[in-house]
Amino acid sequence: MGKTKDGYVQRPSAAVGKNPYPGGGAAEKSPAAPADAEQIKVGDGIVVTIKRIGINGEGVGYYRRKAVFIDGAITNEVVKAEVLETQEKFLKARLLEVEKKSPDRVEPPCPVFGICGGCQIQHISYEGQLRAKLDIVREAFSRYAKLNDLKIKPTLGMDRPWDYRNKAQLQVERRDVKGSKSEIIAGLYEIGTHEIVDISGCPIQHPQVNRAIDRVKAVLGELNIPLSKGDSRGGRSDIKDSGPRKGVRTIVVRAGFQSGELQVTLVTETADLPRQGDLIERLRLELPEMSGLSLNVNPLKTPLIFGERTISLWGSEAMKESLGDLNFELSPRAFFQLNPEQTVKLYETVRTAAALTGKETVVDAYCGTGTIGLWLAPYAAEIRGIEVIPEAVEDARRNAALNGRDNAQFFAGEVEDLLPRWAKDGLAPDVIVADPPRVGLDRKFLETVLRAKPQKFVYVSCNPSTLAKDCKVLLDGGYEIQSVQPVDMFPQTSQVECVTVLVKK
Repeated sequence: MGKTKDGYVQRPSAAVGKNPYPGGGAAEKSPAAPADAEQIKVGDGIVVTIKRIGINGEGVGYYRRKAVFIDGAITNEVVKAEVLETQEKFLKARLLEVEKKSPDRVEPPCPVFGICGGCQIQHISYEGQLRAKLDIVREAFSRYAKLNDLKIKPTLGMDRPWDYRNKAQLQVERRDVKGSKSEIIAGLYEIGTHEIVDISGCPIQHPQVNRAIDRVKAVLGELNIPLSKGDSRGGRSDIKDSGPRKGVRTIVVRAGFQSGELQVTLVTETADLPRQGDLIERLRLELPEMSGLSLNVNPLKTPLIFGERTISLWGSEAMKESLGDLNFELSPRAFFQLNPEQTVKLYETVRTAAALTGKETVVDAYCGTGTIGLWLAPYAAEIRGIEVIPEAVEDARRNAALNGRDNAQFFAGEVEDLLPRWAKDGLAPDVIVADPPRVGLDRKFLETVLRAKPQKFVYVSCNPSTLAKDCKVLLDGGYEIQSVQPVDMFPQTSQVECVTVLVKK
């Protein structure tokens, strides 16, 4: 089950049907339950009490001491389920009926919830979501770090947990509609398939993003621009017997919540889209707030959205946006947090956790485009950011210059190489901040931290499981946990960010 840094998750297709989350009442007849967990087989019916929410949003219960994972079930519910998969230590089952309903169960507002895979817990009230995410973090520390009594602060949530995503990356397809001409749909792949689910009006996307996607689809259809999927002749009625023609595969729209600007990028398989002049003119008319239109060329069969080449068709190559008092210029491929409101809370949590006095040297590991380091720079003596991707380091340096953060430097390389080199030159970091990808911290990095012995280590994590495992290494190496603060960066999904502060004993 994979998760991108922007919060989208794909769940196993076997546990999801077209209507996987019934709210109770009449259900299909349940098969007979086996007497012993070891005798259970696919198709058997079981009754399970749900104890908690799992890391992928599924309900977790136990059947005769064997863990059971059931999508759509909620903590404290009693449910009937049909077994889909049996393993030595766990079962997977499909929810059939809710016998005892949780007060946190709500009707999901999205018509494709449970199908598109973008959200996992819309069927839980927001207060219930925040508690569930706290429990996910607590369970991870208990399981992987053997910390059963760890004090964890309540999850930092949003006042309005909708309309928060500032960016959409949607696959496009031309699809025949019964009784009418074909239409263009844009969406995500249905769980476990390569079928696109239309997510027009997605309730977690900002309305400006949804409107822009709709307008871009309309213009592509109006101009008969070829698409790469569902378009045997490229969607052009003026081409006869010319064979397949490659075209647009993805629409990418990013909205500036502070700047009000709109950035539109069409990911294509070739750089020679027809009617580009008409395309530019129509999109400028339909989207007057658009500050730039680009093509990104990605001819490869790959799950990666972007290719290496980006062509500016019109307007500015970079979009302006801000976080707090920081200003950024974002190219189409530049990473930027998807929930600006919660990003400010996250970075302020990091700043408070670091407790800087203006005299400290801070190393920002896995610094990306430098946002955390730049946020901390006014409160530290020196910031040194480290990132393995050279392009991100260049972005970080530009951002530092743009914001006058003269005490922030950014370096391309591995922490385990640069930190020892700096130590030989007499630099010893007071604080190390790390915000790694979902796989967590590299073991060599952890060993380097233990040798560098910073007074404080601030760990920003998007995966509670790897967070707890990495913290166990640091705890065994002479650190102790000072605080744990979950932050809800992606409401309606099972993802939870966490800021953990470790201090040297």
